Amino acid sequence: MTFKLAVTGGKGGTGKTVVAVNLAAALSSEFKVLLVDADVDGPSTTALLRARMRHTEEVRIFKPVIDPSTCKACGRCAEVCREHALAYAKGVTPILFEELCSGCKACLLACEYGAIREGWRVLGYIHEGEAGSIQLRVGELKPGEARSPIVARALKVKVERELNGYDVVVIDTAPGIHNAVVQALWGVDLALAVTEPTPLGLHDLRILLDLLDELKIKAWVVLNKSDIPGGLREEVVEECRRRGLELAVEIPYDQELFEAYVRGEPLIESRIETPAQRALLDLALKVEREVKP
Repeated sequence: MTFKLAVTGGKGGTGKTVVAVNLAAALSSEFKVLLVDADVDGPSTTALLRARMRHTEEVRIFKPVIDPSTCKACGRCAEVCREHALAYAKGVTPILFEELCSGCKACLLACEYGAIREGWRVLGYIHEGEAGSIQLRVGELKPGEARSPIVARALKVKVERELNGYDVVVIDTAPGIHNAVVQALWGVDLALAVTEPTPLGLHDLRILLDLLDELKIKAWVVLNKSDIPGGLREEVVEECRRRGLELAVEIPYDQELFEAYVRGEPLIESRIETPAQRALLDLALKVEREVKP
């Protein structure tokens, strides 16, 4: 049975993607691993891994195409559109505002005159590729589009169809607790909540842990940049203690981590041994014990 691991974080910049990439790299030595970049608004795993992408498919949704010669300008389509994507004035063929359309097809079903036919528009893309022994699936929202949950859902459906081919799926979610994040988290076996010892990091960690509790998902906390001066490390430790959660690992600030990032390679593969590298390897060992208890 495939083990599904989500790496998530309440705010951007905590190091979530770095943790996800390094875990995938470490686990790939023992397991067949699929790394999923579900941060469709700003995917970055490909840059961290120098991945080779071999195939891209479009994520499309329905778009109404109105035939003015058939349209009776009754306004029924605009009336049923909950997104207000169709502008209607009496006696005039409705005008579509594409960016507002969710593709629900209510207008198509409501039109009694057959004046609306099915068209489509591209919302985003799903890329397939690999980096070494890691297989990669990346969701990407088309620039200018706002409906990231639809792209996130399409990515999730594709990944669910491929689960049987892998031992471990590592999902790098978007930051926050919005719709696309919930979709990525749904059904995972373990979630790593990556945070940092700052006031905003602690605030967003609490919100994220509330969400994971609501979804009944087992959670571990990963404290990145744990030794920054003036940090709230003790407060994060206390929050974990209060909730009865495991603080899985503390990753210290490490310049080599940034340099590995720039080189496009996981820190665990660096020839320079550092405390952050050891922390990430320790985390991988803990996850490995969860995969094969």
